[in-house]
Formats: sequence, C-alpha cells, structure tokens
Amino acid sequence: MTSRLVSDAQAVSSRWLNELDLVSLTAQRLNVSGLLDPGVGVDVVAIGKASREMSAAAIAILGTRLRRRLTICDEASVALNDRTPDVVVGEHPVPGEGSLNAGGALVAFLEGPSQADVTLFLLSGGASSLCVRPETPVTLQDLRGIWDAAMISGIDITTLNMIRASSSAIAGGGVLRHVRTARSQSLILVDNVISGVEWVASGLTYDYQPTREEVTSLIDQIGLSETPLGQRLLEASAHRAHALATPVTSHHENAVLADPAMMLDYATTEARRRGYRVFDMGSHVHGDVAVVSEHWADVLRREVASSDSVAVLGVGEVTVRVRGAGTGGRCQEFAWYMAKVLAELDRDAAFVARASDGRDFVEGVGGAWVERSTMERALSSGVKWLAVAQANDSHSALRALGQLLEGGHTGWNLCDLYVALM
Repeated sequence: MTSRLVSDAQAVSSRWLNELDLVSLTAQRLNVSGLLDPGVGVDVVAIGKASREMSAAAIAILGTRLRRRLTICDEASVALNDRTPDVVVGEHPVPGEGSLNAGGALVAFLEGPSQADVTLFLLSGGASSLCVRPETPVTLQDLRGIWDAAMISGIDITTLNMIRASSSAIAGGGVLRHVRTARSQSLILVDNVISGVEWVASGLTYDYQPTREEVTSLIDQIGLSETPLGQRLLEASAHRAHALATPVTSHHENAVLADPAMMLDYATTEARRRGYRVFDMGSHVHGDVAVVSEHWADVLRREVASSDSVAVLGVGEVTVRVRGAGTGGRCQEFAWYMAKVLAELDRDAAFVARASDGRDFVEGVGGAWVERSTMERALSSGVKWLAVAQANDSHSALRALGQLLEGGHTGWNLCDLYVALM
C-alpha cells in the first residue's frame, strides 16, 4: 500500500514536466506581442537558471528576425563545449566573479551597436545571483554577506530581492536605463509565490525606487542595522536613486510566460486520474517550514476520517532558517518535517517535495520523499528526527534512508511542487 502511494506521489509531482512546452508558450506570447511581425528585428537577452532553454526556444521561433543574443546562465545548464562569447556563466545561489562579469556583459550588450527594433528579455529565477552589478559602495563580498544574513534571519525571497534591488545598478528597473531600442519586452518564468512576476530576478525590468525609510526597514529585517554593511547598503540606495532619475527611453512591457499554477493544474489532473480526491492548498504556499508543515498536518488530520483516497497538493517555496551546520534544501527540509507528521497519522501516507528546476540546493538532488514508516526506519538506524531538524541536516538523513529524488537541470524554474497522498 505504501509503495503504491510513493509511486503515485512521484508521478503526480512530475506530470507537468511531460506536459508543459516552452516553445509553444513562447510562440504564443511573441505572437501576441507583435514580435513575429515581418521586418521586426530582435535582440535577445536571457538570464536565469532556465535561460538556455528560453533562449533556444525564442531563437528557433524568431528565425531571421534575430539580430543579437546574450545568455547568462549557471554552471549546471551549460556544457564546456557550449561556452561561446554570447554565453556568460554566473554563480548561484551566491554571486561570484562570474556573476560580476555577467553584469558588465549585460550593460555592454545593451549599449552596443545593434540593428534591432526590440530588446527581448527572457527572465527566470536565479538571475538575481547570476548577473550582478552592485551600486557603489557595495562590493561583491557585500553581496555574499547579504546572502549569509538572509540565511540566518530567515527572510522570504521577496524581501531578499528588495534588498538586492535597492543596492543594485541594474535590478529594480536599473537595466532599462541601458536599453537603446525603441521597444523592449520581458517574458518571465515566475518562481515567486509571495509577490509574483514583479519580483522575479529582483524586479530586473520593473521600476523599484524605495524611500530611505523603506530601505532602512529592509536592512533591519535582515539583521544588518548599525553594521558597516548596513551603512553601505544605505549609501548604495542613495546613489541608485540618483541614477534612476534618468528616464527610460524604451517603451517596455512585462509579461508572464509560465507560472507555478500551471504545475499545480497538471498535478491535480494526474491525481484525479489515479483515483484521488484533491484538496488544493493553492499555488502560494510559503512561510517558515515548521509553520507550513503544521498547516499541512492540520489538513491531513481532518482528512484521515474520510474513506476515500486523498491528495493534498500545493505549489510554493517554504522558508528555512539555517541554524545548524548540516546540509539540506527547501524540499528536503519540508519532507523531513512531513515525515514526523505522517508517522502520527492513522492511515498510510506519502509526501513528495520536488524542485521544478531539478536542484534542491544540493547538486544532483531534485527533492525528497517520505512515507509513514520513514520515522520508524530512521530511529532503527539511529537517526533522531529532532537532531536532524535542529542541525538542518535533512540531506544526510534522507540520503541514508534512500529517500532523495534524483535531480538535474530541467530547463524550468517555477517554484516547488508538494504532494501528500493518503
């Protein structure tokens, strides 16, 4: 019974991968935007963890309309023999020298000579780290300090992206000041369930001009008030405000290419096809992993008394406050918390958490699964649930139990998909 549940949960969580088609979605949107009209020349700029696939789709559709292209991606999505002058590799999730080079390459590309009529931005999650251009006096090392502070404070991704944008020369609409074509368009894969499309890639092509008070509040939330780094962030936001006073000369439009709700639709269809009654947790699951798992526990406890098979489905991105020195990822941490929940139920149950980009922080890991017997198996192996949770070491525990999902670059980035079956 339990093996069937695990198999079903994995199938439900992966159905969308076989159904969503990037080329078809891109063609529809380019047609609506008029970029497929005869005689329109297009420069393509793709940035993010799905940039390679997004760029390839657009180029195949544009054909002779393509004038120039620039792709900024992560190490996992590019082979050594694919590294050409128009492909720049940055670091993720913490910016590095490659990310800094990518920021310079982006500005140089936009300001360079071109015969294009339109600049097409293709944006996906991870762009905030892969392509950076910090505003003076913030340095690359400071960006790493912001990441460390975010992990300790447990702030959500939108707050982190606001901090990044307020200290960036290109994020939060700064990049639009460098566009030289008469028109520009962004097609965006949404991976932010809290604030949606606007804060993908730190709002790269959305104007964000916070007041000093707002920036001060952000710095306080990340725990950097009255620190040298906090002061540099304030100075950077002041410099940035002056730079953003320059008007945008290109007529720009933003549009959603795909969002997390699409994954949820396919998961719902597959769960019902397999005979499960679906309880929909929505496409905006977020918050501290302990709080979210307790919310899911409440739903499962209420559903225990039903006589039918139940699927509880949701899409989102839980927050993990890193206090320990272990290894894990959002999906692995959520699965570990749900192992305790399932062990306390009076019915067989399974849970799967899958990262849509195929990488749950640890290379080669796409998520994890647990079932009602996971806690018992862990204890018999000498693995204590609380110790693992406190150390943020879900990866080590789930690896020992053989309950990790194999990961790999998917070419998508639409948050995480969560599936609980009883």
